[in-house]
Order: sequence, then C-alpha cells, then structure tokens
Amino acid sequence: MSETVYNLIVNRRSIRRFQKKNIDSGFLKKLVNVARLAPSVANLQPLEFIIVNDKELCLKIFEIIGWAGYLKDWTPSTEEKPDAFIIILVKATTNTLYMRDVGLASENIIITAENEGIGSCILLNFKEDMIKEILKIPDGIKVDSVIALGYKAEHPIVEDKKDSVEYWIDRNQVLHVPKRRLEDILHINKF
Repeated sequence: MSETVYNLIVNRRSIRRFQKKNIDSGFLKKLVNVARLAPSVANLQPLEFIIVNDKELCLKIFEIIGWAGYLKDWTPSTEEKPDAFIIILVKATTNTLYMRDVGLASENIIITAENEGIGSCILLNFKEDMIKEILKIPDGIKVDSVIALGYKAEHPIVEDKKDSVEYWIDRNQVLHVPKRRLEDILHINKF
C-alpha cells in the first residue's frame, strides 16, 4: 500500500467545524462520481445523491442536524457551518444490504475529500421528514445519511482508548477522539 494513501486514511478525522471557504461545485460532482463507482452488493446500485451547496439550503440543513452525540447540546456555530452537504438517498430499502453500499460510497467520498484538504463528517442524526421537505425528495426514497463537507477549522487528536469511546473537547476547544489500539483488536490466524 502506498504510504501516501495509508497516511491519508490514518490521519483522517470527522470534522464538525469548517472555514468560510467555498468548495468548487465541479469537485462536489467528482465526490458523487467516486461514490457512484464504489462496490455495490449484487451491483444493484440503490443509491442516489443530492449535492447541497446553495447557502440558504445549507443553512436549513445545518439547523436540523444533531452534530455530536457525545457532546450534549453542542453544535458548531453558524460561522463554522459546512460549505456543502452530500445527501445519500436509497431508492429501494427492501434489500437491507444497501447499508454496505452506503458505507463504501461514503468512504470513497470522505477519502477523496480528505485528499484535497476538505474535511467531512458523516451524520445520521437529522430530521428526515424536514430534509425531504426542504429538498423536495419524493415518497419512497429514504434519506440514509448526510455528509457535511468544508475546509477544516479544527484538527482533532486521536488518543488510545482507555475507559470510554466517548470523544470530548478540551478547554482549548480541541476535539479528542479515543480509538481502540491495533493490538487490542487484531487477531492473526485465530481469536
């Protein structure tokens, strides 16, 4: 594996605070293209995507998202809101394996964004009915997830997990993210 790709993946963190800097709309389309080309279970391709980069629509979406489950009542300021969102939609949820497609497509988006210095956060805590209304999404289409995108205004720190997986913000407003150590989760040839 290329050390460049490895380091990109190892150093990527979820970003919840963004700079006021526009992302090129052509690049947002490239992000959807890499999502479209991700592996798909049985090649069913149940996903569709909405790019949201209109400032008014971004603000409406921003306001109906829960930003950090472990940080009670915390949300980024409107000055730190993302420049864009990619909304991941599912056309047919009868095959529950679509969730694998979502994971693979999301990973392609966030790694490609990271490679360009654009931070991202995959969000699952939102008001689906309001997103559907705001973006005029028809019945029968599920809003699976929202990916916030923007140039980074923070640089979270990874720490070895000790007692808890809960992330936290220190007094300097730096986000700390506990991760399980490799030696605690790796098994070779047997459990």
